[in-house]
Amino acid sequence: MRLLLLAAAAQALAAPKTGAYQRTSSTTKNIISTLTKVVNLQGGRGEADLAPRARQFDTLSGAAVKEGLAVDFGNEYLWSGKITPELYDEDCVFTDPTLSFAGLRTFEANLANLDFWIESLVPEGRRRVDLFDLALVPGATDRVRAKWRMLGALRLPWGPVLDLNGTTTYTLGGDGGRISSYDETWDMTAGDALGQLLRPGATTRIKEPPFWPGRATGAAPPAPGVTFGAGAPTFVVLPGFGNDKVDYSEPLGLDEACGLVAALERRGLAVEVVDVARGDWLQVLTKGIFDKDFLVSQTAAADSPAFSCAGGWRARAACLDAAVAARVAGVVTLGSPHRPPPPGVECVRARRRRGGLRRARGRRASSSPCRPTPSPAATRPSPPTARPRLRRLSGVGDGVVPLSAAHLDDADLQITLACSHSINVPGTSDPTDDRYGAERNVDAWLGPLQQPPVEEGRFARVGREPPPA
Repeated sequence: MRLLLLAAAAQALAAPKTGAYQRTSSTTKNIISTLTKVVNLQGGRGEADLAPRARQFDTLSGAAVKEGLAVDFGNEYLWSGKITPELYDEDCVFTDPTLSFAGLRTFEANLANLDFWIESLVPEGRRRVDLFDLALVPGATDRVRAKWRMLGALRLPWGPVLDLNGTTTYTLGGDGGRISSYDETWDMTAGDALGQLLRPGATTRIKEPPFWPGRATGAAPPAPGVTFGAGAPTFVVLPGFGNDKVDYSEPLGLDEACGLVAALERRGLAVEVVDVARGDWLQVLTKGIFDKDFLVSQTAAADSPAFSCAGGWRARAACLDAAVAARVAGVVTLGSPHRPPPPGVECVRARRRRGGLRRARGRRASSSPCRPTPSPAATRPSPPTARPRLRRLSGVGDGVVPLSAAHLDDADLQITLACSHSINVPGTSDPTDDRYGAERNVDAWLGPLQQPPVEEGRFARVGREPPPA
């Protein structure tokens, strides 16, 4: 557990020395002991510094202890040290492969002394705890067992990563059914675990979104709420500004099951992604400099050389061509900017498209109506990473495009979704499942596509009431 990182920070008091602890080499134990003294001297917290304890319950059932432990794992206590003292007997014995000691007060004081080091070396965002299983041991009502993984990238020059799988058995033999013994084992020796802290250059991903319940433990995606049968149209995905084809199949290096392509295929759809590379977007500038309207007057047409890459608003504009429209059943845009910024409002990404957007606005191909244009829910404020000048267009948006620019008055369907625009957490390179194409959001905008289009000029009431007549 977190005690390994800076040597467990505990005095080795009289306690049974068995199992994994007994098998640990004396060299490793000596290293732990030395670091323990350093941490405790630096922290300065002792049992006498803790406030008197008042117990809330006289007794605890095994189910109650299990529920409390689930809360502690949710608080990532293996890193954070945020335990629920109510669960433990005052004389509880704590044992892992590196040390064994007795006393809840000692444990709490040691955790407090470790806080400075943990938050300095492995702060939130650089660590995680995965709980694989938490249950009463079959045939033993006085024991709870947890299987877990703790992962942390240390903020050290050589970039080591601690990646540890373990099992903790909690014996409920204390006062009022509380935990009297905490016994932790690891899937590697203590020496190997300590050795991880000396190895440089690990690239293990620390924070990874769940996408669906149980994914971290190998669970398959849930059955889709929306499915398509034979004869469904092929979905052609046009990468948005700055995106690569791979962002829709393996976003930010995640496995294929997490991508939009897989989500659509699970629902019975054939999918093609336009072959756009991230570097292709440089032509917005390299070709745009030869287009006076694009470079100077910001009135470039939709067929400007600078706009030859893909993108949501370009899909809509392309359908103004009769030959294209004849082959397209509909256009779905996800947070695309369909309206240019008003005069006086600056946005680097949108102002150069002002001319193309004006030409496309208000026009539609009769055989390929614009279907849903999802945007985040109107009750959600834009994240602080949204461009502040563009955000003045509307108080809401998906962090990139305001709601007022994403919704089209002439769309057959307008949908609002409480999600973000990009595949990454704003301001980081971490992937997110809070986006349009994530498994948990796809059904919300894909389902309405199975409904027939509404009458011309009418709105389907999906997430948004129609505007006044």
